[in-house]
Amino acid sequence: MNEEPKMEDPLTSRIEGALDTANATLDAISRAEETAAFEGALRADVLALKDKIEGLTIFKDDEHFAVKELADRLEPVILAATTVHYIPAEEWDINPPSEEKVVDRYGLAAIELRSRLRDLASRLAAIQNLLEAERIAIKLRGREV
Repeated sequence: MNEEPKMEDPLTSRIEGALDTANATLDAISRAEETAAFEGALRADVLALKDKIEGLTIFKDDEHFAVKELADRLEPVILAATTVHYIPAEEWDINPPSEEKVVDRYGLAAIELRSRLRDLASRLAAIQNLLEAERIAIKLRGREV
């Protein structure tokens, strides 16, 4: 009953946020798999990332670079799933000629996955930056003594 309030550890807090994002990423991977959004090497890399997330090895040093690179590799999938319809000038009264983009279901799944991967990479990078800051602080404090 008389427990002392715990001080929030910034590292634990960042890890918790990354775990939440990792779970959302797993959901996005499942949805993308259902739509057959990717194949070949890209599919193998996405499934390898899924294994890393499930095995919690995603927290290794510099893993955030691989996650961001994987997110960037989804761009061709998204572009292939996007159809652009041009509305010519003859068909407008008030608005100028324009275009409308329609994205197939698998493209929407790839967009969601890319967003989740970018968020995960950002959170993993924040954890690595905090750890590096702690290492630097320890070195600097050691010199001051």
